[in-house]
Amino acid sequence: MNNLLEKFVASRPDGCSKRTIEFYQYTLTGFIGYPLSPDGVSSYLKSLTCGNGKAKFYQALKTLLLWLYRNSYTQDKIIDKVPTPKVQRNLLPAVSKEQLNTLLAHCHCERDRALISFLWYSGTRLSEAANIKVKDFDWGEGTVVILGKGNKFRKALAGNGIVRAWFSTHDSFEISRAGIMTMLKRLSKESGIKCNPHSFRRGFAVHNLKSGLSTRIVQSLGGWESIVMVERYSRSLSFEDALDVYHSVNGSSL
Repeated sequence: MNNLLEKFVASRPDGCSKRTIEFYQYTLTGFIGYPLSPDGVSSYLKSLTCGNGKAKFYQALKTLLLWLYRNSYTQDKIIDKVPTPKVQRNLLPAVSKEQLNTLLAHCHCERDRALISFLWYSGTRLSEAANIKVKDFDWGEGTVVILGKGNKFRKALAGNGIVRAWFSTHDSFEISRAGIMTMLKRLSKESGIKCNPHSFRRGFAVHNLKSGLSTRIVQSLGGWESIVMVERYSRSLSFEDALDVYHSVNGSSL
Protein backbone atom coordinates (compact mmCIF):
# COMPACT_ATOMS: atom_id res chain seq x y z
CA MET A 1 0.00 0.00 0.00
CA ASN A 2 2.88 2.36 0.72
CA ASN A 3 4.11 2.09 -2.89
CA LEU A 4 0.59 2.66 -4.21
CA LEU A 5 0.25 5.79 -2.09
CA GLU A 6 3.54 7.13 -3.46
CA LYS A 7 2.33 6.46 -7.03
CA PHE A 8 -0.98 8.16 -6.28
CA VAL A 9 0.70 11.29 -4.88
CA ALA A 10 3.09 11.38 -7.85
CA SER A 11 0.10 11.19 -10.23
CA ARG A 12 -1.49 14.39 -8.95
CA PRO A 13 -1.82 17.15 -11.57
CA ASP A 14 0.98 19.70 -11.84
CA GLY A 15 -1.45 22.41 -10.72
CA CYS A 16 -1.82 20.85 -7.25
CA SER A 17 -0.36 23.05 -4.55
CA LYS A 18 2.19 21.87 -2.00
CA ARG A 19 -0.48 22.08 0.69
CA THR A 20 -2.79 19.78 -1.31
CA ILE A 21 -0.04 17.18 -1.60
CA GLU A 22 0.66 17.49 2.14
CA PHE A 23 -3.08 17.06 2.78
CA TYR A 24 -3.14 13.75 0.89
CA GLN A 25 -0.04 12.53 2.69
CA TYR A 26 -1.46 13.52 6.08
CA THR A 27 -4.90 11.96 5.58
CA LEU A 28 -3.84 8.81 3.75
CA THR A 29 -0.62 7.71 5.48
CA GLY A 30 -2.62 6.35 8.42
CA PHE A 31 -4.58 4.13 6.02
CA ILE A 32 -1.45 2.10 5.28
CA GLY A 33 -1.89 -1.36 6.79
CA TYR A 34 -5.68 -1.42 6.47
CA PRO A 35 -7.24 -3.81 3.92
CA LEU A 36 -8.26 -2.38 0.55
CA SER A 37 -11.90 -3.20 1.18
CA PRO A 38 -15.07 -1.48 2.40
CA ASP A 39 -14.46 -2.91 5.87
CA GLY A 40 -10.88 -1.67 5.83
CA VAL A 41 -11.92 1.85 4.88
CA SER A 42 -14.72 1.85 7.47
CA SER A 43 -12.33 0.64 10.17
CA TYR A 44 -9.85 3.38 9.37
CA LEU A 45 -12.52 6.08 9.49
CA LYS A 46 -13.88 4.65 12.73
CA SER A 47 -10.41 4.87 14.30
CA LEU A 48 -10.27 8.63 13.73
CA THR A 49 -11.20 10.97 16.57
CA CYS A 50 -11.43 14.24 14.63
CA GLY A 51 -15.22 14.60 14.57
CA ASN A 52 -16.33 16.54 11.51
CA GLY A 53 -12.78 16.23 10.19
CA LYS A 54 -13.60 12.65 9.15
CA ALA A 55 -15.34 14.09 6.09
CA LYS A 56 -12.01 15.38 4.78
CA PHE A 57 -10.35 12.01 5.35
CA TYR A 58 -13.25 10.35 3.53
CA GLN A 59 -12.86 12.72 0.58
CA ALA A 60 -9.13 11.98 0.35
CA LEU A 61 -9.81 8.24 0.53
CA LYS A 62 -12.45 8.60 -2.18
CA THR A 63 -9.96 10.28 -4.51
CA LEU A 64 -7.35 7.59 -3.81
CA LEU A 65 -9.71 4.65 -4.23
CA LEU A 66 -11.22 5.95 -7.46
CA TRP A 67 -7.67 6.41 -8.81
CA LEU A 68 -6.85 2.81 -7.81
CA TYR A 69 -9.98 1.59 -9.60
CA ARG A 70 -9.33 3.58 -12.79
CA ASN A 71 -5.77 2.26 -12.89
CA SER A 72 -6.88 -1.36 -12.36
CA TYR A 73 -5.34 -1.78 -8.92
CA THR A 74 -8.78 -2.77 -7.60
CA GLN A 75 -11.71 -4.45 -9.35
CA ASP A 76 -14.45 -2.61 -7.48
CA LYS A 77 -15.26 0.99 -6.61
CA ILE A 78 -14.65 0.32 -2.93
CA ILE A 79 -15.68 3.77 -1.77
CA ASP A 80 -19.21 3.29 -3.18
CA LYS A 81 -19.79 0.69 -0.46
CA VAL A 82 -18.64 2.94 2.40
CA PRO A 83 -21.19 5.35 3.95
CA THR A 84 -20.24 9.02 3.96
CA PRO A 85 -19.41 10.18 7.53
CA LYS A 86 -22.18 12.23 9.10
CA VAL A 87 -21.25 15.85 9.67
CA GLN A 88 -22.74 18.05 12.37
CA ARG A 89 -23.73 21.32 10.73
CA ASN A 90 -22.64 23.61 13.54
CA LEU A 91 -21.74 27.16 12.60
CA LEU A 92 -18.11 27.86 13.41
CA PRO A 93 -16.90 31.16 14.89
CA ALA A 94 -17.24 34.19 12.63
CA VAL A 95 -15.68 37.51 13.65
CA SER A 96 -18.32 40.26 13.65
CA LYS A 97 -17.66 43.94 12.92
CA GLU A 98 -17.90 44.71 16.66
CA GLN A 99 -15.45 41.93 17.50
CA LEU A 100 -13.07 43.18 14.82
CA ASN A 101 -12.99 46.58 16.52
CA THR A 102 -12.20 44.90 19.84
CA LEU A 103 -9.41 42.88 18.24
CA LEU A 104 -7.97 46.03 16.66
CA ALA A 105 -7.82 47.63 20.10
CA HIS A 106 -5.75 44.67 21.36
CA CYS A 107 -3.21 44.72 18.53
CA HIS A 108 0.38 45.44 19.53
CA CYS A 109 1.47 47.15 16.31
CA GLU A 110 0.23 48.70 13.07
CA ARG A 111 1.20 45.63 11.05
CA ASP A 112 -1.13 43.45 13.10
CA ARG A 113 -3.92 46.01 12.75
CA ALA A 114 -3.43 46.09 8.99
CA LEU A 115 -3.26 42.31 8.73
CA ILE A 116 -6.46 41.48 10.61
CA SER A 117 -8.22 44.34 8.83
CA PHE A 118 -7.17 42.83 5.52
CA LEU A 119 -8.31 39.33 6.52
CA TRP A 120 -11.75 40.60 7.56
CA TYR A 121 -12.41 43.11 4.77
CA SER A 122 -11.03 40.93 1.95
CA GLY A 123 -12.18 37.49 3.12
CA THR A 124 -8.93 35.95 1.89
CA ARG A 125 -7.34 32.78 3.17
CA LEU A 126 -4.22 32.88 5.33
CA SER A 127 -1.94 31.57 2.57
CA GLU A 128 -3.31 34.22 0.21
CA ALA A 129 -2.80 37.09 2.64
CA ALA A 130 0.73 36.07 3.62
CA ASN A 131 2.07 36.33 0.08
CA ILE A 132 0.64 39.63 -1.20
CA LYS A 133 2.92 42.50 -2.23
CA VAL A 134 2.27 46.20 -2.66
CA LYS A 135 2.46 45.77 -6.45
CA ASP A 136 -0.59 43.48 -6.32
CA PHE A 137 -2.96 46.27 -5.24
CA ASP A 138 -5.12 48.43 -7.47
CA TRP A 139 -6.41 51.07 -5.06
CA GLY A 140 -8.36 52.82 -7.79
CA GLU A 141 -10.45 49.67 -8.28
CA GLY A 142 -10.20 48.66 -4.64
CA THR A 143 -8.85 45.19 -5.45
CA VAL A 144 -5.77 43.04 -4.98
CA VAL A 145 -4.53 40.17 -7.14
CA ILE A 146 -3.78 37.07 -5.08
CA LEU A 147 -2.56 33.55 -5.75
CA GLY A 148 -5.56 31.57 -4.58
CA LYS A 149 -6.59 27.98 -4.08
CA GLY A 150 -5.39 25.60 -6.79
CA ASN A 151 -2.49 27.92 -7.72
CA LYS A 152 -4.90 30.20 -9.60
CA PHE A 153 -4.71 33.97 -9.60
CA ARG A 154 -7.88 35.85 -8.73
CA LYS A 155 -8.96 39.28 -7.55
CA ALA A 156 -10.07 40.01 -3.99
CA LEU A 157 -11.18 43.16 -2.18
CA ALA A 158 -8.21 45.30 -1.14
CA GLY A 159 -9.33 46.10 2.40
CA ASN A 160 -9.81 49.41 4.21
CA GLY A 161 -7.79 52.53 4.95
CA ILE A 162 -5.69 50.79 7.60
CA VAL A 163 -4.48 48.31 4.97
CA ARG A 164 -3.76 51.06 2.45
CA ALA A 165 -1.82 53.08 5.02
CA TRP A 166 0.40 50.07 5.82
CA PHE A 167 1.20 49.37 2.17
CA SER A 168 1.99 53.02 1.52
CA THR A 169 5.30 52.41 3.33
CA HIS A 170 5.75 48.61 3.20
CA ASP A 171 6.10 46.02 0.42
CA SER A 172 4.36 43.19 2.30
CA PHE A 173 2.99 42.26 5.71
CA GLU A 174 6.54 41.16 6.62
CA ILE A 175 5.38 38.06 8.49
CA SER A 176 5.23 34.34 7.69
CA ARG A 177 2.19 32.07 7.85
CA ALA A 178 3.50 30.62 11.11
CA GLY A 179 4.00 34.12 12.46
CA ILE A 180 0.42 35.07 11.60
CA MET A 181 -0.90 32.00 13.42
CA THR A 182 1.17 32.88 16.50
CA MET A 183 -0.11 36.45 16.42
CA LEU A 184 -3.74 35.35 16.12
CA LYS A 185 -3.39 32.90 19.02
CA ARG A 186 -2.01 35.67 21.21
CA LEU A 187 -4.74 38.05 20.07
CA SER A 188 -7.42 35.48 20.81
CA LYS A 189 -6.05 34.88 24.30
CA GLU A 190 -5.76 38.57 25.17
CA SER A 191 -9.12 39.63 23.75
CA GLY A 192 -11.18 36.59 24.70
CA ILE A 193 -12.47 36.37 21.10
CA LYS A 194 -11.97 33.17 19.14
CA CYS A 195 -10.08 34.19 16.04
CA ASN A 196 -8.23 32.22 13.42
CA PRO A 197 -7.79 32.89 9.70
CA HIS A 198 -11.08 31.20 8.80
CA SER A 199 -13.08 33.01 11.46
CA PHE A 200 -12.20 36.25 9.65
CA ARG A 201 -13.18 34.66 6.34
CA ARG A 202 -16.50 33.54 7.82
CA GLY A 203 -16.96 37.00 9.30
CA PHE A 204 -16.47 38.51 5.84
CA ALA A 205 -19.19 36.24 4.44
CA VAL A 206 -21.72 36.70 7.25
CA HIS A 207 -21.25 40.49 7.38
CA ASN A 208 -21.79 40.90 3.65
CA LEU A 209 -24.77 38.56 3.63
CA LYS A 210 -26.32 40.59 6.46
CA SER A 211 -25.56 43.75 4.48
CA GLY A 212 -27.78 42.49 1.67
CA LEU A 213 -25.35 40.96 -0.83
CA SER A 214 -26.56 37.76 -2.47
CA THR A 215 -24.83 34.44 -1.82
CA ARG A 216 -23.62 34.42 -5.43
CA ILE A 217 -21.94 37.81 -5.07
CA VAL A 218 -20.34 36.85 -1.73
CA GLN A 219 -19.15 33.59 -3.31
CA SER A 220 -17.47 35.52 -6.13
CA LEU A 221 -15.92 38.17 -3.87
CA GLY A 222 -14.53 35.55 -1.47
CA GLY A 223 -13.34 33.10 -4.10
CA TRP A 224 -15.35 30.12 -2.90
CA GLU A 225 -15.42 27.38 -5.56
CA SER A 226 -18.81 26.18 -4.34
CA ILE A 227 -21.78 28.17 -3.11
CA VAL A 228 -22.62 25.47 -0.54
CA MET A 229 -20.43 26.93 2.22
CA VAL A 230 -21.72 30.47 1.65
CA GLU A 231 -25.29 29.19 1.86
CA ARG A 232 -24.38 27.49 5.11
CA TYR A 233 -23.20 30.82 6.53
CA SER A 234 -26.47 32.42 5.42
CA ARG A 235 -28.34 30.19 7.87
CA SER A 236 -27.01 32.35 10.70
CA LEU A 237 -29.17 35.24 9.50
CA SER A 238 -32.14 35.87 11.78
CA PHE A 239 -35.53 37.25 10.72
CA GLU A 240 -34.46 40.63 12.10
CA ASP A 241 -31.35 40.56 9.89
CA ALA A 242 -33.47 39.75 6.86
CA LEU A 243 -35.96 42.48 7.78
CA ASP A 244 -33.17 45.07 8.03
CA VAL A 245 -31.94 44.10 4.56
CA TYR A 246 -35.49 44.27 3.19
CA HIS A 247 -36.07 47.78 4.59
CA SER A 248 -32.68 49.01 3.34
CA VAL A 249 -33.61 47.94 -0.18
CA ASN A 250 -37.32 48.76 -0.25
CA GLY A 251 -37.68 51.39 2.43
CA SER A 252 -40.25 51.27 5.22
CA SER A 253 -43.88 50.90 4.19
CA LEU A 254 -45.16 52.20 7.52
